[in-house]
Amino acid sequence: MTIDVGTVAKVPISSIICEGRTRQDLGDLDGQESSMRKVGMAQPLAVMDLGNGQYKLLAGGRRLAILQRTGTPEVTIRIYPPGLSPLEQKAVELAENFWRKDMEFHEYDRLIKDIHDLETEIHGKRVSSSPDAPGWTQEKTAGLMGITRPAVTTALKRAAAREALPDLFAGCTTQKDANRVLDKLTESAIKEALAKKIEQSMPSSSILQRLSQSYILEDFFTGVAKIPDGSVHLVEIDPPYSIDLKSLKKQEGPAEATNLGTYNEIAAEDYISFMTKVLKESYRVMTEHSWLICWYGPEPWAEVFYQLITQTGFKTTRLTAFWPKGSGQSKNPTIRLANSDERFYYASKGSPALAKPGHTNEFRYAPVPSQKKIHPTERPVELMKDIYSTFTWEGSRLMIPFLGSGSGLIAAHELKINAFGYELSSAYRDAFLLRVNSLYGCEL
Repeated sequence: MTIDVGTVAKVPISSIICEGRTRQDLGDLDGQESSMRKVGMAQPLAVMDLGNGQYKLLAGGRRLAILQRTGTPEVTIRIYPPGLSPLEQKAVELAENFWRKDMEFHEYDRLIKDIHDLETEIHGKRVSSSPDAPGWTQEKTAGLMGITRPAVTTALKRAAAREALPDLFAGCTTQKDANRVLDKLTESAIKEALAKKIEQSMPSSSILQRLSQSYILEDFFTGVAKIPDGSVHLVEIDPPYSIDLKSLKKQEGPAEATNLGTYNEIAAEDYISFMTKVLKESYRVMTEHSWLICWYGPEPWAEVFYQLITQTGFKTTRLTAFWPKGSGQSKNPTIRLANSDERFYYASKGSPALAKPGHTNEFRYAPVPSQKKIHPTERPVELMKDIYSTFTWEGSRLMIPFLGSGSGLIAAHELKINAFGYELSSAYRDAFLLRVNSLYGCEL
C-alpha cells in the first residue's frame, strides 16, 4: 500500500525524538544554518507519530540540529502515521532526501536506485503486465519522485554501471558525461562486472554461494562424466529444440529476438546423435527408481524422441505432459495455427511413484514476460516448482543438463531439492547471479 503522508503541523522541537538514524555524521552545519536564516526552512521535517504528542524523526536531521542549536522553539513537520515498518521508515527518509538540491548526479542516481529497490522490497516486484496488478514498477518510482519513467530507467542504468565499473566513471562530472560512458558500454559487460562483484562479496555457505556453485559453467558431457552412476533422483532435460528458434523468435517481435543472446542451437543432422548421448548419460547417473522429464519440439521430433527415450531403456508412453502458455508461434501463420503449448515426455527408470499421485498432465502457468526473460526459452519458476514437486520429494537430487536462465535451480531451492546443472554461456550465468542476488541478495 502507499504510505499516507498525513498532515503538516507546527510542534515544539522538544517533541521530536531523534534515534536510530542512518546518518550519524551531520557534517558542517554552518552553511546550511546561514541559508536557513535567510530563507527559512523550505521543507518540513518528516516524522512518524508516536502518540502522546511525540514524534520520531524520519528525515531532516541536519535541519533539526540547526534549529536546536539556534534555540528555535517550534518546527514545521510532516506527520506520517504510526506503525511504519523499518523498511517503510527508510523509504520515507530516502524519498525526503531526494529533494535536496546539493546532490551530485551520481548521488542522485544512487538515491533513485535505493528508493526503487526499497519500494520493490516493501511491495514486491510486479510480475504481471496488468496496470492493476500488485507490485512495484519503475513507473511507480517515477510517480513517487515526480520525474519521468525514462529518467528513472536511465538513472538506474547509470547507477548499475557505476557500481559495476566505477573506474570508467571517475572523470564524469555531469549526467551528460556519464551518459557518454554508458552509451559505450554493452549490457553484457555491465552484467559481467556486477556478477563478478556479487561472487566476490557473497558470504560463504550463503544461499547465493550454493546457487552459484550449482550453476556450473561447463559442457554437459564434460561435467556429467564426473557424476557417479545411480546418484540422481530426477533429470530435467530442456535441450535446444533444433527448430530454427531464431527465425521463430524474430517473428514474435523485437523483445523476443533480443532474448536470443548466446543461445546455442543444434543442427538437425547432428540432433539425433546429440540427444542419444544426453539420454544415455542421464540414464547412467539416475538411481534405480527415478524420473526423467524431457522437453521437445513436437514438429518434427515427437516420434523421434519417443523412440530415443524407449531405446535408451526408459519406460514411457506417447501421452505427454504439456504447458499451455496462452500465446503461440508459427513459421507459416497463413496456413498453420500458432502452437501455444510446450510438451515434455515423462519417463521412468525402474518403477518410481509420483510424489503427487493424481496430478493431471496439464501444467497451466502464464509465461515469463519477454522483457523479464534472461533466456529465450525461460520458463516460470512456479511452473518448474509444480513439475518438480509432482515427480520427486524434498531432499532428492536433481540434474538439469541445460540450465539456460537457471529458473530450475531457483525452483528446486525453494522446494529444498538439491539441484545442479550445466551451461555453456557465461552471459546467462551472469544474468542468473544478478537474479538470485535480487531474490536472496547480499550488499555489493
